[in-house]
Amino acid sequence: MKVIEPGHIYEVPHLDGNGQTGKLTFVNREVGDEHAGTQTQEVLRVAVDIMNVLIDRTNHCDACMRWEGNDRIIKALSEAQRQMNLAILYHEQRVLERKFAKGKLDPAGFPTGPDGHYDLGLKFCPFCHCTSCREGCPGY
Repeated sequence: MKVIEPGHIYEVPHLDGNGQTGKLTFVNREVGDEHAGTQTQEVLRVAVDIMNVLIDRTNHCDACMRWEGNDRIIKALSEAQRQMNLAILYHEQRVLERKFAKGKLDPAGFPTGPDGHYDLGLKFCPFCHCTSCREGCPGY
């Protein structure tokens, strides 16, 4: 990994890419240095999805050759995923608070669902009440 612009642009090598590289570019809104890019929340969303892949891969490897250490790996990956999801929530909380402070958000005007809380337009599983069922749930 090579830092091109600290905090904003990173060059990462491609494996089996004959020296090719890719770039991870974060948006920069600093006057004089502006450029397009992604934001931390989007990278966290990618990382949350990657955690699912890593957990599935570890389960697969464990099914091929059992090792009790895989349980610790899965637990650590699951906790990392939970922490990343919390970080996404905190980022989104920050933007809501900033919009509210600027008078661009009326929390009292948000639609509510049958449970009396904000209706986020999400579809919930009738079995486990989550928004993303996994194996083992009848709603999967």
